[in-house]
Amino acid sequence: MNPGTFEAIDERLVSTLDDLLEQPSLEPGIVVNALFNRLVTAVLSVPESEAETVLAALPPSRSPAVFRSVASAGEHALERVWADRIAHSPDPGAAFARFPYRENYRLLVEMELEAVRRQGTVPRHVLLLGSGPLPLTALCLADQGIAVHCVDHDAEAIRLSAAAFGRLGAVGVTFEHAEASAATPPHPADLVLLAGLVGSDDAAKAAVLDKAVTALAAGGLVLARSARGLRTLLYPQVGPQALAGLDVVAEANPETDAPGTDVINSAVLARAN
Repeated sequence: MNPGTFEAIDERLVSTLDDLLEQPSLEPGIVVNALFNRLVTAVLSVPESEAETVLAALPPSRSPAVFRSVASAGEHALERVWADRIAHSPDPGAAFARFPYRENYRLLVEMELEAVRRQGTVPRHVLLLGSGPLPLTALCLADQGIAVHCVDHDAEAIRLSAAAFGRLGAVGVTFEHAEASAATPPHPADLVLLAGLVGSDDAAKAAVLDKAVTALAAGGLVLARSARGLRTLLYPQVGPQALAGLDVVAEANPETDAPGTDVINSAVLARAN
């Protein structure tokens, strides 16, 4: 990419963020959807090898943390609206079929499970920390016969997700309203999956994982969703401090493990010492 291209991407990123900050609500709608699509398209247009140039040119008032805050709020609003829509629809299956990011989650979970299985782990019980109002990850795992225990600190998120999953007839998915560090799953977990938005920095993620590893079955894995390159404008990157006390065994990167897709998150896999 030439310098002019980098400048154009920075301008597009900042102008899109500014437009999102001006919205009275980040709930899904024609304008908000278009703005988030524009943001994601700009993020995915820059390969990881060239992301630092773009990130370095962002104005201090539009730091990656500001982008992530807006992206997090938008994701939560999107899931909240769709969970409520599914729960109250006369045809919840048809309503769920219209959710715009189903395929993205399917591809993400497929990438993660392949990385987990390469480590010799075939998960039967997953502890999902930071499940949110509409945990598509849990549905993707349940479709493969994997039991999932969803945990979120937000009581409304648990209420909405339980109601939506009840209407969808999801089997093998349980819910718990608790802090991620205080989860009490019904079974030892073959895999503890830390959602990308749990913990805004490495120290916060480490505090959660320090407790969560006690829920692991013998030989179980921790999978922490992360981000690389310009994708760190949407999700925080998991650094070494977040996994202190764990042995990192692998990383799944969408640029190499899910090429040609719109998968955002990477994933770091680790084992307890």
